[in-house]
Amino acid sequence: MISDIQLCSRFIDTLDWICQVLVRHADDFNIALVKIAYGDDNSLGEAYGAPEALRQLSSLTHDLQNSFRKSDLVGREGTDFWILFPYTRVTDNVYDKLMDVLQGSAHNNLNIVEREIAIFELPVIYQKATVKPEDGLALLHYAKANQAELASHIFRLANAES
Repeated sequence: MISDIQLCSRFIDTLDWICQVLVRHADDFNIALVKIAYGDDNSLGEAYGAPEALRQLSSLTHDLQNSFRKSDLVGREGTDFWILFPYTRVTDNVYDKLMDVLQGSAHNNLNIVEREIAIFELPVIYQKATVKPEDGLALLHYAKANQAELASHIFRLANAES
């Protein structure tokens, strides 16, 4: 769990830096931010018990980090996983890469809850925002609160029991 916290800290530090770049240069900086929400805050705890749910979420953070490129970063806030994808519009398809990783995940037992996935293009957020988030946590909260207006894609993966 300590390494889970370290991964999140590295993710937030990098996101803080990206926010500062985007405040100044939103037009030329292609990076996607993906949010994977694993149910609500209580659904995994009710299914597994809080300690086991926390252990599985922590383990999933590392599995996701190892499944993506070294330049892609994963962080977790509660049951929300956040992934940074640097991309070029011509060569990378964030949606396809994300689905390949999620479908190949070893954590099938976490699939008992519905997962909501949102893909944001960070330059678009900074072009639309009247008050631009200047740090990583502010950006995550802004994206989550305004998901319907800001996400380029939102989709749900049903729970395994459905």
